[in-house]
Amino acid sequence: YLWMTVFCAGIFMCIKAYEYTTDFSEGLYPGKFYSHHGDLIAGSHGYATFFSFYFMMTGLHGLHVLIGMGLMSWLAIRASRGEFSDKYYTPVDLVALCWHVVDLIESYLFPLYY
Repeated sequence: YLWMTVFCAGIFMCIKAYEYTTDFSEGLYPGKFYSHHGDLIAGSHGYATFFSFYFMMTGLHGLHVLIGMGLMSWLAIRASRGEFSDKYYTPVDLVALCWHVVDLIESYLFPLYY
């Protein structure tokens, strides 16, 4: 299941990369780089502010997912070597705790931004 978790996280990151690519092609950049045309409120800075927070929050989340993918891969390699047992599994618990915190944060980001 560790490799399956890494695989699913990779799918998530591919979806985010596609989403970012689409946003950038439409001029939806953060802050002063915002250049989308056809906004409902001409000259409004609200959209630029929104996309600044959007890219900051989702980008930071994506960074943590990448770190989690690395840690899950490290655990999978160690598990394949038989380094964990019912007497020693602390790294598995700690990485799982970290992974679920990142997952919990996504549970709040998704409805907040989408």
